[in-house]
Amino acid sequence: MSSETGEPGPRAADPRGSWRAVIDIGTNSVLLLIARWGEHDLEIALDQATITRLGKGVAATGVLAPESIWRTLAVLQDYRVTAEQYGARPLAVTTEGVRLAKNRDEFLTLAAGVLGSPVRLLSGAEEAELSFRSVAQETGSTGPMRVLDIGGGSTELAVGEGPRLISSVSHRIGAVRLHEQFVKHDPPEPAEVVDMEIEALDTFRRDQPLEAFPVLHGLAGTVTTAAALLLELPKYDRERVDGSTFTAAQLRELRDRLAQETVAERCRRPALDPARADVVVAGLTILVAAMQHCGATSLVVRDRGLRYALIERD
Repeated sequence: MSSETGEPGPRAADPRGSWRAVIDIGTNSVLLLIARWGEHDLEIALDQATITRLGKGVAATGVLAPESIWRTLAVLQDYRVTAEQYGARPLAVTTEGVRLAKNRDEFLTLAAGVLGSPVRLLSGAEEAELSFRSVAQETGSTGPMRVLDIGGGSTELAVGEGPRLISSVSHRIGAVRLHEQFVKHDPPEPAEVVDMEIEALDTFRRDQPLEAFPVLHGLAGTVTTAAALLLELPKYDRERVDGSTFTAAQLRELRDRLAQETVAERCRRPALDPARADVVVAGLTILVAAMQHCGATSLVVRDRGLRYALIERD
């Protein structure tokens, strides 16, 4: 999925401050955010996502594949050029797919060479905290809040009160990871979907026992794709997706419907990026399991992510 707002190009000095660029190199997608803080709010110039599947196979092999590395480096080169058009040097971070890899140092060296600055390898705890902060700063809530960030290689579930993070866990389940581990058929056999849900639910329950709470905030491509599909959008629209709310029953029904389709059939859905079509059932299964684990009856969708928490104020 690729979405953007604004037209890139050189910018004159502005009293609102300079543009900042953040790149989030994930297991499945590489994200670029160009934004700046105004007096009160975050102004977004560009928010773009490109699926490169950097972490394809890494959970099984322990290494990042050469073709995945080069696909990702090509996107990073494009992102650097775009950031420079806004007068910004990108701050780049990366997450679970690279944490898992034995050849992570090779990738980090190559990526730093392309970007002209080091790439920061986040810990699971840092990833969860940044995801939580990105939602907390948007909602301004002072009450209890739970935030779920489903990635390709890991899933972060954070619990807080207003802007204060109380606890978080980075779970070693992700859309790419579960798909590669369990799905051997197209469409997946019912037993494969059941096995993914059991694995996700068991992981949540074992690593992060929680009392029931009715609302869960969700981030990242699986969640925003689910929203776009449930809203029956002809193409992705962040304004309609951000803040939309769905029931646990709607999410399970969507997962079950997509699980009955082949990858080719899913690709015909206009709001679903074809590059995500193979792993979307695994991602939605993690979401369904998380809703059950949290005792959540409704999901609030956030078109945000940890990159938003990394935009610094001047």
